[in-house]
Amino acid sequence: MPRPSVPLLSRDQIAAAALAQIDETGTLTLPKLATTLNVSVSSIYHHFAGGREAVIEGIRGLLSRDFEGPFDETAGWRAYTEEWARRYRATMARHPGVVPLLTAQTVTAPETLASYEALADVLSRAGFADEDLLHAVSVLDCFILGSALDAAAPMDVWADSGNPESALSAAIAATRSQPGDRSQRSFEIGLNSLLAGLAQLVH
Repeated sequence: MPRPSVPLLSRDQIAAAALAQIDETGTLTLPKLATTLNVSVSSIYHHFAGGREAVIEGIRGLLSRDFEGPFDETAGWRAYTEEWARRYRATMARHPGVVPLLTAQTVTAPETLASYEALADVLSRAGFADEDLLHAVSVLDCFILGSALDAAAPMDVWADSGNPESALSAAIAATRSQPGDRSQRSFEIGLNSLLAGLAQLVH
């Protein structure tokens, strides 16, 4: 019997099914993934020789395509970073369950490394020194991923004590009365503050 002209399984299909499993269950197991795809576990290893960690990197690469360019590199480092951060956060906020898995291992997905490389290049040309640049990227990464998790948090993150003299209760009441998404507003405030602080590193 001749081989099919189109492969029965691809890396993208595996990564997409793995992401769906994480969205549903918060975890990833290769036996369950194989069952979902109606293949053997060895078929997954054929495409991802590194097993579970390699599949997670495949997911990282798949998600990176959601927030990749084109970006306007002529708009200045701050405008570029704002757009990069917003796209990155929006993508991860749709899949908060994958964030703990991604942060538990080294980034090796080529698509993701290319995205970080482009950001690093913009920051470097803007005047960020080598000894500061990786820290700047790390701070951005931590903030964005934390905000993505916050997007999946309950609307009321803090319980209202009802104490009329409580500053926290007053803040909770004021926030409830504001239109729009609380997490998105928090993200924009944090991003503006973070970029203002990072601007001090420009030489």
